[in-house]
Amino acid sequence: MIFSLLCFATYVCSQPSWQLYESKQGVSVYFQRLTDDTLKMKAETVVNNVTAEDLVALLSDTDTAPSWIENITKVTLLKSLSPSENLVYSYIDSPWPVSNRDVITYSCYTRVSSLQTQLSIHARPDFLPKTKGAIRISTLDAMWLLTQQAKNLHISYQVYALPGGKIPTWLNNRIALKSNLKTLINLAEILTTKQYIAKPTVIRTGNCTHTEPPQL
Repeated sequence: MIFSLLCFATYVCSQPSWQLYESKQGVSVYFQRLTDDTLKMKAETVVNNVTAEDLVALLSDTDTAPSWIENITKVTLLKSLSPSENLVYSYIDSPWPVSNRDVITYSCYTRVSSLQTQLSIHARPDFLPKTKGAIRISTLDAMWLLTQQAKNLHISYQVYALPGGKIPTWLNNRIALKSNLKTLINLAEILTTKQYIAKPTVIRTGNCTHTEPPQL
């Protein structure tokens, strides 16, 4: 037990601190610089008069995704694995001089407490053959933590991703930080204006039963 506590303390102490990148229009973006100079990023905001169900409904409207997710031009639901799990394909039109990317992600939506839910997202790069003209992202781990605060929703989004290809780390870091900031600003606006349509395939809280890469 003492050994476990010491390991936990060492782990916590070894974690890099969160540094503020920018706060703008109610959104704050932070980053942790890892030993290889890649970044783990976190973006937070509070949206008034919104619930977690509203955000999940927005995520289900894949047609609207390109209007608020920075640099995304296409989002397609590939497969509903269970009421709480799905597979999604996203195509990223990267800014010049970076090559376009795509990514296949597995998502699982769980309830943490009566006021808090969590959407975990992980890359599943081998689910479909690679797309011609795009570099497949193989490393992506993200989490949406949604906390209801009376009539308002606190949104925390954390992500660690490696773009693949030959993009310099410093350039990827700069693009990713700007992208996360713009995406959360857009997210807050579209949630407030309700400019989206929930689809019947909206994900619900449940269990993560497909933690291993699912098959076609």
